Amino acid sequence: MFKKSFFLILIILGLLFCLLFFTACSAPGEPGAHPDFGSFIGGTTGLKVGVLEGAPPDIIISRGLSRFSVVAVLENAGEAEVGPGTDNPLVVVRLAGIMYPDFGLTESTGVKTLDAGLAPARKNLDGSIMSGEVAHVSFDNLVYKPAFDGISLPLVVETCYDYETYATTKICIKKDVLEAYEDASICTLVGPKPVAGSAAPVSVTRVDELPVSENSVQINFVIEHVGSGVFFSRHQYQDLFDVCVIDDANPFIYQLEVFIEPVQDNIYEIDCFRLDNDLPGGGVSGVVSMFQGAPLTISCFLSRTSPVDVRIYEDLLDIKLRYRYVDVMEIPVTIQNYPQ
Repeated sequence: MFKKSFFLILIILGLLFCLLFFTACSAPGEPGAHPDFGSFIGGTTGLKVGVLEGAPPDIIISRGLSRFSVVAVLENAGEAEVGPGTDNPLVVVRLAGIMYPDFGLTESTGVKTLDAGLAPARKNLDGSIMSGEVAHVSFDNLVYKPAFDGISLPLVVETCYDYETYATTKICIKKDVLEAYEDASICTLVGPKPVAGSAAPVSVTRVDELPVSENSVQINFVIEHVGSGVFFSRHQYQDLFDVCVIDDANPFIYQLEVFIEPVQDNIYEIDCFRLDNDLPGGGVSGVVSMFQGAPLTISCFLSRTSPVDVRIYEDLLDIKLRYRYVDVMEIPVTIQNYPQ
């Protein structure tokens, strides 16, 4: 009896040890891992777009017999400021999928811009989330002029806006490229790195590090489109209908600007494929294309520009993505000839 109880205790202790071991050794860069740094909320949304209940109504009376409104509700659910007076100034709301004259609209009244900035969502010190600011964009005094009855129309609200993604990752720096068991408690040169990112529709989802030489490491960044809309590089436009044109022939579609900068200035030199612009302090930037919005890996080589006395340490890199984004919301409405 004693032997059975003793062996049972050993088995339980062994299982607990294995559980603790695998939990502690899970790679921080794997999907679903939560880095222990940064104050980001994380998520896949920049501007959260909806419509006010009843605007538009489910049923619209034809022949211009009733007036109605379409009110778009914009909530800044991401972590970048947006709107006039910010680094992301453009916010455009357009009505689409309809013939403007049929609804009493013109090209000038069917599109509107946000007239004030929206503060982003924030994580408080206690871990709670403070929601971002909300704005309403209203299209009023609309009518449906044609005399149709019992038809359904898709009323489309397109929201085009400038946005940014922020991410921070840890990197391992060593004098000796050879891995040592005793260094693992500090950091390792090979493998996935923890990355924390802001709530936004385009994200840095993975970072991997690999030693190259005594003074250099290779760092690979994976950028993914995680939202439901379409993104573009920020280009000059002729009018408000020329921004965020969802067309594969649009030369700016699936492009974005990437900035990679060390947290400490003038300590490292970074060279990245496709990022040709040098930044003050040792960073780089450039515009890249993501083929049909598919994930893109950017490879960089980081070298120290001066000797270091510390044998091994961790440091941080900041990544910023800048782009223009469009969300499309379709609202079905029914046209009736007379009120029911």
